[in-house]
Amino acid sequence: MMSPVFVDKDTHSLVFKVGDPFAMRDLLPHSKTLPHPDFNFAVHHTIDSTRVLRNMGYKVPAPIRSQYRWPGAYTPFDHQIEMSEFLTLHRRCFNLSQMGTMKTAAAIWAADWLIETKRVRKVLILSPLSTLVSVWADDIFATTPHRTCAILHGGVPRRLKYLGIDADFYILNHDGLKIDVLRKAILKRPDIDLVIVDEAGMFRNSQSDKYKSLSQLVTQRPDLRLWLMTGTPCPNAPTDAWGLAKLVDPSRVPKFSGMFQRDTMMKVSPFRWVPRVDAYEKAYQAMQPAIRFKKSDCVSLPTVVTRPINVALSPAQTAAMKQLKDHMQVTGKNGQQITAANAADQINKMRQVLCGALKDPATGIYHPIPHASRYGALKDAIESASAKVLVIVPFKGIIRLLEAELTKDKYSCAIVNGDVSMAKRVAIFQAFKKESDPKILLCHPAVMAHGLNLTEADTLIFYAPIYSNDESDQVSERFNRMGQTRKMTIIRLGGHPLEWAIYKQIDTRSQAQLSILELYEVARNAA
Repeated sequence: MMSPVFVDKDTHSLVFKVGDPFAMRDLLPHSKTLPHPDFNFAVHHTIDSTRVLRNMGYKVPAPIRSQYRWPGAYTPFDHQIEMSEFLTLHRRCFNLSQMGTMKTAAAIWAADWLIETKRVRKVLILSPLSTLVSVWADDIFATTPHRTCAILHGGVPRRLKYLGIDADFYILNHDGLKIDVLRKAILKRPDIDLVIVDEAGMFRNSQSDKYKSLSQLVTQRPDLRLWLMTGTPCPNAPTDAWGLAKLVDPSRVPKFSGMFQRDTMMKVSPFRWVPRVDAYEKAYQAMQPAIRFKKSDCVSLPTVVTRPINVALSPAQTAAMKQLKDHMQVTGKNGQQITAANAADQINKMRQVLCGALKDPATGIYHPIPHASRYGALKDAIESASAKVLVIVPFKGIIRLLEAELTKDKYSCAIVNGDVSMAKRVAIFQAFKKESDPKILLCHPAVMAHGLNLTEADTLIFYAPIYSNDESDQVSERFNRMGQTRKMTIIRLGGHPLEWAIYKQIDTRSQAQLSILELYEVARNAA
């Protein structure tokens, strides 16, 4: 049985009893024997000594736990201290803790301690655009007010100018790393020696320019520390793990993604792969070293109730759906092969009709289609909310039409989508959190999906289903977080088998390509 290890805060030492203290001195520099009956050995409490002792089986806290003052407006929770410990002990690693477990502050504290102890000089944070200010800049100020940050956003000259500022943290949106001149400028900054990637799941696709840019950065700078943070490491399939694992520790995965797919998935038809029995265990082993906390283990929150509401189609919607369905039937009878791409195009047209508008592909204009039942259900849900409301709409053009309808009916609302500038988003989110208006946020899921804390709402309405496991999970966590005091309601509106099939697909996390083709069949065969 291992002796308990005690921390002497005054001397920053670990003291404990060992069988052969002289042999232990050979393993641990900066150590000495003690003339004490209970503690015969002391070693300087460092990251290296902590690693060695942990590998030997001793339960040893990381130095940050006792040597850091934990500054800022908040007292860290125990799980945040454990996160910070883990991050300081691993140069490249994952924090896979669920959404709402306050990973951001833990990472900031860990980075601050590394800066304080001269192990890190500057930090680059890669984050979704909506969270550059509203999450990261705000949290840096709240947790480490003695530190400075620079937001690298705007035109290329502006980004380069702010990269040239002497700051502790540089905050860059994910896609900003794809800017060649900016990435090269970062590579020329050896003082930037820690990269924190928030919502790292957005880098899963190893064929994307975004992934290739990050891979180039971490490959050319092997000295870089890299912390990848995501609460949804494998939202679709175990193969989601390959690209991220390759960034952290390439030795844990095969050289090519196809090999990892064959290791974790089994092909059961020309278009369908299913996970092998041990697939997620292999994905787990690939994404190491990692720490993960469940939200339920960290905080106690009010209950969440999900309510499906079926809405009727107007005669105009029914006619438009029939026309699209007839086109599908003709395509099938003509023997034309239905690919995932053209199936998705037909499905999107149907989804637009069900929402109450159809996009003209030539002009990009959405033409309204009567949709009284769905709009009425939306208003009823808004009226039943006891606090503010988030409405998730999968099409930007339909968001604008809904804003006009709700404004006409005297509702206070604001739009948050990709057309809204970062500065305006920040102002909208601040008003939503701190002022009486707006009461309703009409949101595109891609903008709402990451990092935001909107506990001022107690109702989340999916005006229609969104076709992304990851975004659906992320959106649902915007109000189900620390600080929420009300019972929460998630309302799902749907009026056709296609929509309920998409909701089911999200719930069961089916494979994307298979689901698109299956949904095409659902739509074509629906009554």
